[in-house]
Amino acid sequence: MSSYVRTIREYMYQKPSPIWTELPLAGERLSEIVLFGHGKDADVMVELLDGRRFVFGLGGASRVNGCSGLESEVTRWDDRSLIIRYFGQNLKVAAVRLGVPDQADVEQFAADIHEWLATNGVDDLLWAVSIEIEVAPILQGAG
Repeated sequence: MSSYVRTIREYMYQKPSPIWTELPLAGERLSEIVLFGHGKDADVMVELLDGRRFVFGLGGASRVNGCSGLESEVTRWDDRSLIIRYFGQNLKVAAVRLGVPDQADVEQFAADIHEWLATNGVDDLLWAVSIEIEVAPILQGAG
């Protein structure tokens, strides 16, 4: 088992940093972030308190930068899949960044994201991406 863990760590640290594009979700109240799947097929969902859900196909790493009050839960779904859930009270999105996929046409990628955001995430984003999400507490008396 320890050789398996060492192999995973080597793989994780060999990946170059992606080029990021920011989504305009900063300040939105957060319900939860859910990662579901396994190595060949995984999705990340960001659900806002107003009910909007944005689902991303995971094509690289998913990173959630937390804060005090952010909880996490890992649940075994079946023989291959896990559900990882981040949640808490009085949380907001500080930032959501998507990694531009390797060999993507940057203009097409930007156009697809713009169109996808216009639907409030109802349609699927047809790109598998790396994802970085920052979560912040909603301070008492703040909106």
